[in-house]
Amino acid sequence: MPFFDIPELQIAPGDDLDAAEMKLRSAFEEAGLDFSGMAWVNSRLPKTIADECRFFWSRVGKEVFFSVLSVGSWQEKETLSVLNIVLGLRLEPRQPGRSFSLRYYSVAAVPPELLIISGDTAFSEFEARACLVARFGENLRPQDCQQMAASGMYLARSLLGAEVDLLDPGAPSRLAEAVCDRLACEDLHVTEPLNMVILLGCLFGEMVRNQVKLESSWMALRQIELWPAVVFSRKKAAGSDSVVFSPMDHIRGLVHSRDSDALSRALEELKTVCR
Repeated sequence: MPFFDIPELQIAPGDDLDAAEMKLRSAFEEAGLDFSGMAWVNSRLPKTIADECRFFWSRVGKEVFFSVLSVGSWQEKETLSVLNIVLGLRLEPRQPGRSFSLRYYSVAAVPPELLIISGDTAFSEFEARACLVARFGENLRPQDCQQMAASGMYLARSLLGAEVDLLDPGAPSRLAEAVCDRLACEDLHVTEPLNMVILLGCLFGEMVRNQVKLESSWMALRQIELWPAVVFSRKKAAGSDSVVFSPMDHIRGLVHSRDSDALSRALEELKTVCR
């Protein structure tokens, strides 16, 4: 990456967007870097944030570096608008350069969901691609979970190097190891990359459904679970009951604990309960 001299600049509270741009432009020019406004992006920003946020880019050879300047307070509309633009820039198939590089210059703290999709790590790429499918879990329905699992399997293989399938008893361990290995060498800007948690949770849930020999289904249990959970039906002489298993919670726990045995242990404990 040829951008060794990307300037550090703190945007002062009270600066309007034009004044902040002049300071940032001067800092880039002093560093000997090109600094150009992205007119095709900035001209399409919603009017509500057009006076608070602008996009710029710098080019050295074949490499491109993006800058986002904000003098706003990152209200929901600004965050969502910038997130959609960053996703478009990041996932552009003709993206110039070998990697995606972006930095925020902001008066207010940048929301963590923006930071994680803007990074140059495999987790950032995973979260950006997962966002297109999971959409932060908005209106996530039980019938969506198998599709989410398929997307999670594809991204786990292509970005984390996890060769997993639904029927292999060793798949939960390999998935957990791939996540933990990546966590060991990459920093996360948030404790929970939400879209990744949803996709990998659905993937783990489908692994569990295929490996526990009981009738099961994804169900929405809003009173006890934020996301759909897997419910197993146990038939007994005295009747039947249900076992609720939340795979998203186990992926969350994996990200926090970085325990590569966490998923296989959870599966074995579930098998014992379901006997």
